[in-house]
Amino acid sequence: MAQAIVGLSLPSKMSGYLSFSALGEWLIEHIEIAVLVACFIGYHYFDYQRMQHATMVVQTPQQRDFFFVDYFVLDKKSDPRHRYVPLKVLEIDQQNVTFKVGNIAHSTAVSPGEHMKFDKAMQRDFYRADTLTLSKDKIANLFNSGVIYDARRPRNIYVDGWVVMTLAELNAK
Repeated sequence: MAQAIVGLSLPSKMSGYLSFSALGEWLIEHIEIAVLVACFIGYHYFDYQRMQHATMVVQTPQQRDFFFVDYFVLDKKSDPRHRYVPLKVLEIDQQNVTFKVGNIAHSTAVSPGEHMKFDKAMQRDFYRADTLTLSKDKIANLFNSGVIYDARRPRNIYVDGWVVMTLAELNAK
């Protein structure tokens, strides 16, 4: 007589084995885990998109783009405590890019939105009088090393919802 092995069951004979209904019930019971996983995936997706956009801006700079840098690495005479400043692209030629250097600095690497908060870029003293010229190869190296930690191309006159230029400046070539 054949003895049944205790605990052995065939998957085709089991009810709910790898069924979508069982998975759905588990997700409903543990909704907090599903929400956390969705948030985790969403955060990484949007961070990936942001970095792709920054890479595109660095590789193909255009007039009026913004780069966000650790300026102390570029100029050792600058203030080491307030080192994170925005740079705005003024001119581009075959080999070099000329920037306006931001005058309002932060002590930590803040987001572009924080740099532009309250439409700071529209203030007269937002930029320094001097400019900075870097080669395109140097810009690529600075981005890869993290000295340039973000880059944005304005949509119309806005960066992250904050005004960064006038309409006259946008329409001027």
